[in-house]
Amino acid sequence: MYIAELRFSSTASLDSDPVSHVVNSLLGVWRMNGQLCGREWPIMIEDRTAWTVIFLPDQDALERIHANKYVVQALTELATAHLTSPIITIRGQDIEGALPCTCPRTSTYILFTNYLSLESPLRCGMCFHPIPLYRIHATYQDEYTDILRWQSDYQACDTLQMNCETLERAATHELAHSESSLAQRGRRICQQITAATATPTYYRLYRYGARSETQERKRRCPICNGAWLLPEPWHQFDFKCDQCHVVSNIAWDVRSSDEE
Repeated sequence: MYIAELRFSSTASLDSDPVSHVVNSLLGVWRMNGQLCGREWPIMIEDRTAWTVIFLPDQDALERIHANKYVVQALTELATAHLTSPIITIRGQDIEGALPCTCPRTSTYILFTNYLSLESPLRCGMCFHPIPLYRIHATYQDEYTDILRWQSDYQACDTLQMNCETLERAATHELAHSESSLAQRGRRICQQITAATATPTYYRLYRYGARSETQERKRRCPICNGAWLLPEPWHQFDFKCDQCHVVSNIAWDVRSSDEE
């Protein structure tokens, strides 16, 4: 990811309420269009300038070529708060964020996120780096709302199971089982991306607890019951079913120490 500063200039004194409304509206539709990462951005007014700092999935993320109709409309509404279009300054790479995929083409995608990630939940199957969502066809009414809602829900479940206090069992079930509501939604998204891009898109089923590593290696695909253990891990996945387009890992609590 990249850190960018946005500055909105004005020839008039600025009122915080209309500035907050139009700037948040713009940032919100940029987010739903896959053009920025995260959902928190501080906004400050100083003299006749409003500014904020955001995370971008790639340096070209805010170029007009990627804008959808909602972004175009939000940009025109800046004038109602006496603001100009923003001056965009890329400050540099986020040292804790992943750089975007630079592969000319990819053979596969993986829908993947966790409770810490701000990046796009679509990963390249070749380099495993995130792919900005605006690089694929919009998946929900000219936006990526379905993907981002799934990501938000997945991260909420992942946070609960990591905290090991409230709703841990229920959250882990959502992450780990192919028939859960979360997994069903995620797999539908994968199927939609596969159909739109002609690129197989895999869904990750989380796995934590098991009796033994030996038993884990005997696991079958939970959807078709086919063999899916890989001879060598694919990125961080030990299991991959090319028929059902799901991947998983050997349970973390029984994994051999030399594989961690």
